[in-house]
Amino acid sequence: MPSVTVSISIPATQEKVWAVVSDIVNAQRWNKAWSHIELTTQLSEGRGTRFLAHVKDEDGGDQVSEFEITEWIAPEYIVFTPVRNPEAEREQLTIDWHSFRIVPLDRETTRVDLTAQATARGLRGRFAGMLLWPGHQKPGLEAALSSLARLCGAVPPDDAS
Repeated sequence: MPSVTVSISIPATQEKVWAVVSDIVNAQRWNKAWSHIELTTQLSEGRGTRFLAHVKDEDGGDQVSEFEITEWIAPEYIVFTPVRNPEAEREQLTIDWHSFRIVPLDRETTRVDLTAQATARGLRGRFAGMLLWPGHQKPGLEAALSSLARLCGAVPPDDAS
């Protein structure tokens, strides 16, 4: 199973970082690929919460993906898992989950590890999963962490002017 992890240290408390990541209704603030979020369960937080993430495609259309929170350990760990239809099992490469691990380094600094994991099927899927997919995923994960850092009141070193 191919996976990729990116990390950032944010000058903010673990609780502040958790408050931003766990605010599912406003998740498009740190994931700029999502144009808006729509809850599909009564839960607004915690394990079992389901939501629709809307993405604008290149033609301006709206693509929608459903996710479920499958792990929720406040204020340390959260996992977003796509809800798949049966046809996804035939795809060569499918995303299994995205996770945030939020670790305090000291009282005012927190490291966030964002991981994406996929399942590769067949020879082409394994090839793409090992050689191409990590490079494709990494920029999006890094962008999400940069947005998260900004929302927590920090400017990551790469973005400093």
